[in-house]
Amino acid sequence: MSKLTYPDAKITVDAYEQLLAVCARPYPHEACGVLARSETSESIDIVLPIQNVHKQPEVSFAFHPAEWTHTFFGIQKNRQQLVGFFHSHPHSLALPSIHDYAGFTSHAGITYWIVSLQETGSPVTQPYRMRGGRFMPIPLVLA
Repeated sequence: MSKLTYPDAKITVDAYEQLLAVCARPYPHEACGVLARSETSESIDIVLPIQNVHKQPEVSFAFHPAEWTHTFFGIQKNRQQLVGFFHSHPHSLALPSIHDYAGFTSHAGITYWIVSLQETGSPVTQPYRMRGGRFMPIPLVLA
């Protein structure tokens, strides 16, 4: 199996709790960022928020360019592996929107996570993988 191929989305409990907290913080705006794993981990154990600079942050997201660049090079410098991108849907289900399709370019092996905050106090997280131009749901596994 290639190092960039993940049949499911494994994330540590601590990282998952951090992901939910990061997504809830800017409510009612969308949160966004990247998920990574340390060199010695088999699971996502790093959550790196990136400022959302979209003109309409309540319905879409865009990474702050300088923060994204700093984060990307930090991952490489620290010998971590980029595993996925995440963002929240404050008012809708954890399903890819038209904005998600328009803004995502397929990256081999990279997962795409949506955290729905539609139900107050009950976030729903769904990871996806892009296959054939479509987001395909993959199992979320707490490690």
